[in-house]
Amino acid sequence: MAVVLGVVVLYIGLIGYRLFFADKANGQGGENNNGFWANITDTIGINTRRLSGEREGRINVLLVGVPGGDHDGPDLTDSILFISVNTKDKKIDMFSIPRDLYVEIPGFGYNKINAAYSLGKNYQLAGGGIDVLKDVVESIVGQKIDYYAKVDFDGFVQAVDALGGVDVTVDEDIYDYLYPDGYGGYAPFSLSAGKQHLDGETALKFARSRQTTSDFDRSKRQQKVIMAMKEAFLKKGVVGGAKVLIQIIDILSSHLETNLKVWEWERVAKLARDWGDEIKITNHNFDNTDEGFLMDDNADGLYILRPVAGDFSEIQDFVDKAINSTEAPKTTNMVINVYNATNRVGLAGAFADKLKETDGLQVLEVSNYQEQVENSYIKCRDDKELTEMRKKLQQEWNLELAKENLADDAKYDCEIVLGDNFNLE
Repeated sequence: MAVVLGVVVLYIGLIGYRLFFADKANGQGGENNNGFWANITDTIGINTRRLSGEREGRINVLLVGVPGGDHDGPDLTDSILFISVNTKDKKIDMFSIPRDLYVEIPGFGYNKINAAYSLGKNYQLAGGGIDVLKDVVESIVGQKIDYYAKVDFDGFVQAVDALGGVDVTVDEDIYDYLYPDGYGGYAPFSLSAGKQHLDGETALKFARSRQTTSDFDRSKRQQKVIMAMKEAFLKKGVVGGAKVLIQIIDILSSHLETNLKVWEWERVAKLARDWGDEIKITNHNFDNTDEGFLMDDNADGLYILRPVAGDFSEIQDFVDKAINSTEAPKTTNMVINVYNATNRVGLAGAFADKLKETDGLQVLEVSNYQEQVENSYIKCRDDKELTEMRKKLQQEWNLELAKENLADDAKYDCEIVLGDNFNLE
């Protein structure tokens, strides 16, 4: 009886906690019309409601990041992502929209898209800044948006820390000597290429840095961080995930603007846990490359991006085809170091060029080995996600598997040592 009573008390405490934070978790400006009894039924699991669009198989989300607080331009959107979730095929498409895209903002004429939220908020238009930005994004992608979430820098940092940090692969060394320090000066930021575990502050810098790379590179890094946050959450398991979810709801209560209600947050978390490794995520970026649909231009001396087609029809067609495609996305990159353990000059470089033609592989370092080796081999970190690609490389290039694994904190996934028996043909 004592044990049962203890469980009941804990459960009632959890219900009370969630009801208390229900208003806060709905965000600043978000509606909360559930009422006391609706919150009760959602909390104890009686309610069987589904997310908007879930029964139809499609949920569209606008995810926005702003500086907030005392940062320069606190309401300028630092990142804008349109995310489309196919609930039937368990497929997610993420589209990064560059901040320099020149668009028509209802009521304000033409401007960069990163000003849409700020203009709508500061001039107190009906629906506020988020509705203005949502209308603009819908006109770009040609899709209706069901949910939105806007988070500021401090909320992002705290959420990443609540997850215990995130693991990302840094494609190349980053050194940003122009990274802002928040006080009108600069705080140089650097990060080495390879596998890295990032805390909240470092993850924010990784996602924001652009002065010494490009805004397009930054968009790709932002997508990486979001995927890494998803992986960090799934690793917590059911019990750990529930604890983290409560922490994140509490953290974001003062840093988030969203129309997601408390029960909808839990529904999102449940779908993520249920789908697990079955989730297929594809990243898309609109940029000034031949396949990016945009071109460089200027307006009154201001750098901007315009659609090559003159309107957003090409982008809308691309989005429609992408979100309705059932093709599996490309395999996540395996990061490899290649070492030449023979006296054949240039062997590692020639082999690395071959590897670069393979989808899902990224060569980080090419170098000579410290000694000569007879038989070629591959050594990897102990990670089940690497197994399929590792076996493919072994078979294709006649590589032995090393008896020991790479250390878990290695900055790359595998190393291939080319021995005297290696045949490049």
